Amino acid sequence: MLGKFLFNSFVWLKKYQRAIAVFLTSLFFCLSLIFYMALNRSNVEMLTMEQLILGKSAKINDVMSRLLFKTQTLSTLIMYNNGEVESFAQLASIIIDDPAILNVLVAPDGIVAEVYPLAGNEAVIGFDFFSEGAGNREATRAKETGELVFGGPFYAVQGDQILVGRLPVFMDDPDGAKRFWGLVSVTLKYPQALAGIGLEELNTLGFNYEIWRENPDTNERQIIASSGHSHNNTSNYIERQVSIINAEWYFRIMSTNVWYKTPEIWIACIISICLSLLAATVIQSNHYLKELKSMLEKLSDTDPLTGIHNRRYFMKSADTLMCRLARSKSKSFIIILDLDYFKAINDKYGHQSGDVTLQEVAMRVKGVLRPYDLFARYGGEEFIIFVTEIEQASVMELAERIRLCIAETQVCVRNASIQVTASLGIAPATPCNELEAAIAFADKALYKAKEEGRNKAMFYCS
Repeated sequence: MLGKFLFNSFVWLKKYQRAIAVFLTSLFFCLSLIFYMALNRSNVEMLTMEQLILGKSAKINDVMSRLLFKTQTLSTLIMYNNGEVESFAQLASIIIDDPAILNVLVAPDGIVAEVYPLAGNEAVIGFDFFSEGAGNREATRAKETGELVFGGPFYAVQGDQILVGRLPVFMDDPDGAKRFWGLVSVTLKYPQALAGIGLEELNTLGFNYEIWRENPDTNERQIIASSGHSHNNTSNYIERQVSIINAEWYFRIMSTNVWYKTPEIWIACIISICLSLLAATVIQSNHYLKELKSMLEKLSDTDPLTGIHNRRYFMKSADTLMCRLARSKSKSFIIILDLDYFKAINDKYGHQSGDVTLQEVAMRVKGVLRPYDLFARYGGEEFIIFVTEIEQASVMELAERIRLCIAETQVCVRNASIQVTASLGIAPATPCNELEAAIAFADKALYKAKEEGRNKAMFYCS
């Protein structure tokens, strides 16, 4: 059973090998184009995400700078008053001009002395920024670097999550040395402080995002902002480290379009398969047409009973050969062969036996002739041969061998043995160089052989 299946599969593959080859080649070419299209799209997405990270990072810096650099105003006030905090509430009320600002405060030696607004922030008074607690590492770093340090998000003593900006204040001593005075700070509401960045625009553009930092207190990954979608290994993404006012954040943008969920890719694949099938069908149909044409040409040139050439093919080919031989002056001859008393065979044994006799005679004669001799069924029980590049004596010997191959062995048909003989007429095709004339001369020689008793080969004598 398996052997039969494998054999049938092999036959099928051999029959459609051109179509299969064209289908696979076409499909490979189309899929290569689709792959290039997907790769190009991926590259465009990567460039777009790179630009979005740069743009949004700049926007975050701009928003945070605008909110947190209000600490510079407080620092200037303190240094102007030689470390004294005067009119703090009045100035702070002017500084808090954005709903994202929770409070502003001053902390001499790192201990909060003033906060505005006081209502709701009472718990902050007396808080030591250099003690152990969430967000205090940023205060220590601000003191060490002398720069504004951005921190958060973390939970404040009030219980809410916040973002902060800590700015150290240094006073000039009489000897010119710098003395640490304390800290000024702006506290931002989280996540309200990020509202002006426009991160939601990324979703409308077909991207998810995630902003995170390494929490300095726990050394763990802390999500700052996210579209709520985790990273998928099958989608494109870019992650960049960005500096937000001396704080290191990480910005990741991910494409929401997974390649195998993209309609354009599947449409292109379906079109590719259809085009490949169409190409394979066209090639296979063309192959069938060529085979059909070849078969029709063969049928038009072949005698359906004996399988040798028919009269039409003989006349066409012999005429062409005679034109070529006329230039080379090579000798050629026409031989006409007619089976003796063939009608009697049909009458006695039936037409089917007569057909078998014709087939057997054709096979025997073909075995005697040279490969390049032209042999055809001329009509009925008559056969015609065009032999080239041969002398008269040799053509007579050939005719005799043909006569003997027919006469010496009986034809066995339906348990009956039929004695068959043939008469042959031979005439030169050159120098007359006219096919019809040469055939007419050979026909006269054939009738001469029949008149003299049949089963003979006669050469035409003018």
